[in-house]
Amino acid sequence: MNVHLDLATVLLLHQCSFLVGALCFVYMRLQSRNGEGLGALATGYLSLALASAFAGLGEQHRLTVAVWGPGSIIMGATGYALFWIGIRRLSSGRLRRTDWWVLVIPVIAAALTFATQFYLISPVRSSVSNALAFTSLAVSAVCVLKDRSRERLPARILLAVSIGLGALLAFLVILGLLAPDIAPMPPIWAFFLRIMCQFGVALFVVILVTERTEAELRCVADTDMLTGIGNRRWFMSRLPRTAIEGNALLLMDLDFFKQVNDRFGHDAGDAVLVSFAEAISRNLQADASFGRLGGEEFGLYLPRITASEALAMGESLRNVVRDLTVEHCGERIPLTVSIGVAAVAQPQCSLADLFKMADAALYAAKDSGRDRAVLFEPSIRIAA
Repeated sequence: MNVHLDLATVLLLHQCSFLVGALCFVYMRLQSRNGEGLGALATGYLSLALASAFAGLGEQHRLTVAVWGPGSIIMGATGYALFWIGIRRLSSGRLRRTDWWVLVIPVIAAALTFATQFYLISPVRSSVSNALAFTSLAVSAVCVLKDRSRERLPARILLAVSIGLGALLAFLVILGLLAPDIAPMPPIWAFFLRIMCQFGVALFVVILVTERTEAELRCVADTDMLTGIGNRRWFMSRLPRTAIEGNALLLMDLDFFKQVNDRFGHDAGDAVLVSFAEAISRNLQADASFGRLGGEEFGLYLPRITASEALAMGESLRNVVRDLTVEHCGERIPLTVSIGVAAVAQPQCSLADLFKMADAALYAAKDSGRDRAVLFEPSIRIAA
């Protein structure tokens, strides 16, 4: 069944898609802490809605072509320039000052519009408008995909796909206008389908911002606010449900930490904890899990390591801490650490048992003089 699309109706839907998107961006901008480019996106969509309104009034002969032709071109160029700025800020989390130079494009478009009066030729006017859309959308889709390695959120892919499809449909509109014999669909159908993509862009921008906020909240919930490393909740979530043979757990406790607080003050104690966490983190491989369990106690879980290698790692980290220089108010604060090492030697070992073994080894290190790493052995007594 052939379905006829009325251009005036399509233009009205076109305006509505931009207005709805702009409202979504404004709402999310009010809910967001730093904006994330939502202001530029909202302004861009409003500008595009205005460009579509000019075109709609022109099609209804309520405005002369000398008014709505240049108006739709200039407002459209401005809208797509702002759209790219907003997407770049949203995607990368930053905006360089040089990015604002893209606003030169609407100025150039305005100059060419009045100099050549190409807007008087309908196919040329529509082709130029869709060429601006294609360029902005294609570059924006690439930008979103390029930044995926920095932030792997599911909505990012869907946003890139929506923007990319919009770019493809803009190209098909141009193809339908300039080479209708080879175009896969009439220009008005490609234009209509672009409206769906514009709704999709607004939807996935909202979802992306929401996912990002949720990820930030999870990060805050899992991060020790003082040292910046994972807290106990995060550390426990990183461990397997049952201890895996060939892995090891190291429990680390800073020696005489209470004396540091008593002698130098709590600010100095905080500086010690931060310096310790940073020093240990710098000397770990990517697959290690290191977190603050509470107070001056830290945990380190090492996969695929033997007992002797885990003990050697403990000794290495002990030396790193002993050589660490922490100064406060002109005084050097001496720092050492006791480390209890427990390696999983049998598959039946539970995480609770592994923690008990590492804790027993830690107490053995403290009892034998501190500033040492001790590997748990059956001869070491486990507290009940």
